[in-house]
Amino acid sequence: MSADPVTLAVASFAVQAVGTYSQVQQQKAANKAQIQYYESEKKANQLKGLQDANDVMEEAARKRKQNLAIVAGSGYSDDSRSFLAIQSEVNRIAQRDINNIRINTLRGEGKLETSIYTTKVMGKAQEYGAYASIAAAGFKTAAYASSYKTPKTTKGQYDSNRAAANRDYYKGIGQYE
Repeated sequence: MSADPVTLAVASFAVQAVGTYSQVQQQKAANKAQIQYYESEKKANQLKGLQDANDVMEEAARKRKQNLAIVAGSGYSDDSRSFLAIQSEVNRIAQRDINNIRINTLRGEGKLETSIYTTKVMGKAQEYGAYASIAAAGFKTAAYASSYKTPKTTKGQYDSNRAAANRDYYKGIGQYE
């Protein structure tokens, strides 16, 4: 059993199109999973930044209380210049640390946003490229199929006029007079 070349070309195109389409769907699913991963990393990064900022604030509060206890135990007034300077320094250091934490958190979020954007753009590019590949294969198959069609204006050896002429010729040979 054999098939003509056009049928084989069409079958090959169909298999290639289905394979490419399934690759596109798999890539879409992988990109979606990757984007979800980046989103969860972003949330984890934000949570870590908040936790670190809270830790700094708790440490600063602990240091301020210690400073107040030292001042109260030594008999100094809580409005003395050295006490207020130490409290101010603790607040300044805590604020600087919190600002650094925010900068690092935003930096991490920026990297993750860039990764999300890149994944989306590359996914679309791969998808359109795959669809273009399917279309190109379709055009190639159509061109191949059209090259195997016989033109309708050309007459072959079994046309009615030629067959009638041959029949008449052979009819005369078979008869003996």
